[in-house]
Amino acid sequence: MSHYIKKIQQINFGLMSPEDIRKMSVVTVEYPDTYGDDGFPIEKGLMDPRLGIIDPSLVCRTCGFKGGDCQGHFGSIELARPVIHVGFGDVIHKILRSTCNECGRILLEDEQIEYFEKKIRESVNNKESINAILKDVYKAAKIELKTMPEEGEEIDPKYCCPHCGAPQEAISLDKPVTIRQGDYKLTPSEVRERLERITDEDAFILGVNSDVARPEWLVLTVLPVPPVTVRPSITLDTGERSEDDLTHKLVDILRINQRLLENMEAGAPQLIVEDLWELLQYHVTTYFDNEASGVPPARHRSGRPLKTLTQRLKGKEGRFRSNLSGKRVNFSARTVISPDPNISINEVGVPEMIAKEVTVPVHVNEWNIDEIRTFIENGPEIHPGANYVISNEGRTKRRVTEETKEFILEQLEPGFIVERHLKDGDMVLFNRQPSLHRMSMMAHEVRVLPYKTFRLNLCVCPPYNADFDGDEMNMHVFQTDESRAEAKSLMRVQEHILSPRFFRSISAHKGWSGIH
Repeated sequence: MSHYIKKIQQINFGLMSPEDIRKMSVVTVEYPDTYGDDGFPIEKGLMDPRLGIIDPSLVCRTCGFKGGDCQGHFGSIELARPVIHVGFGDVIHKILRSTCNECGRILLEDEQIEYFEKKIRESVNNKESINAILKDVYKAAKIELKTMPEEGEEIDPKYCCPHCGAPQEAISLDKPVTIRQGDYKLTPSEVRERLERITDEDAFILGVNSDVARPEWLVLTVLPVPPVTVRPSITLDTGERSEDDLTHKLVDILRINQRLLENMEAGAPQLIVEDLWELLQYHVTTYFDNEASGVPPARHRSGRPLKTLTQRLKGKEGRFRSNLSGKRVNFSARTVISPDPNISINEVGVPEMIAKEVTVPVHVNEWNIDEIRTFIENGPEIHPGANYVISNEGRTKRRVTEETKEFILEQLEPGFIVERHLKDGDMVLFNRQPSLHRMSMMAHEVRVLPYKTFRLNLCVCPPYNADFDGDEMNMHVFQTDESRAEAKSLMRVQEHILSPRFFRSISAHKGWSGIH
């Protein structure tokens, strides 16, 4: 398989059209079941093998890759009736309030339309924000009668559409997805029909770029089903299979969708159809956001609220803050710090038990092979020793133990990689949170010392804002020669004595004394 290096020129944010969702989908999910009695995934079910696989022993039916290499593939659910996307309730309300109830045109005079279009195009060409202009557009287009006049009663033209002359009734939004015209509740189908009437030119003035979005796409007719890799099922100690919260929610959506379809086909009373439609809207709303205001949260059988799409992303435990901004990483250590005036400002005292656990990969060559033999002989228990040896081809990784030592020493030759213990002189990154400026993370040289705390020179406390009342610090061990060289020349403590904030020694600010 050939790989092409491509350069991204730009990223556009838009809405997915129903056609895009169908095109992207590898299977139309129809059944709310996951696995059959035989334990295999059901065709056109939520665990259909075409949606991707996790098991390393299986092959994906869509891309042919094994579990672990398969990224997963989207499916889709054809909704029996349209539903409003909870994330766009406000946007839909604003657009409907600014367009005619009858003809769908924007409620502005032709001169105003021309004026705002010119301003928006100028801002877009100059790559400026159009938010302030859109605010003015929505303000100017808001004309609504609080109560409709009696039959034959004269209506003030300022409450009528400038294009077709129809009187405009107030549009309101009951959080999060109920839209009303006067006292009458609009169904998602009616909302979608109104949004379809809006021309591309009017949509542009309302802030919707017709190249990447259309207003009616804010109301869903097809729901994307995320790949199995996004919502894997786990096997409990009891042997039972436990499904992801997203899968639970999708099961609810499919069940109600099926019932709604059956009732519509059977010609059930309008009241039953509307109740099921509201239930479908509820399940789709809580699938996107299970903490939407005014909507009771969907719960697990145990009683806990389900963690759906919005909850995965937002907050301290969400994807951005927990998995992207801050991650747990390998080759790192954390412990309490204590002072040691006898080590250099460039050094950090590392407990021997940490030095034996976090390793540095060393490429064996004819100059260092004798030293590396000593490390292997010492093994994982005696410092400085070695924990793992990776063969020449990189295929096998062997743990160094009393039993494997002799065999490894016989095989050892240039080209092998040995993961040895941290030893004196190794470069590491030292960091104290919160990392507020560049001196919160600097490069130090290792000094392996007894006991269980990181030791640092008292002069280095000000840049880290460290004291010894229980503070903990992090150490990250470099795994490549390039990173070590960069850190040594750019990040050593001695290169950061002048603060970029005061442009004088930090000692002048917080007593980093004795370094001039």
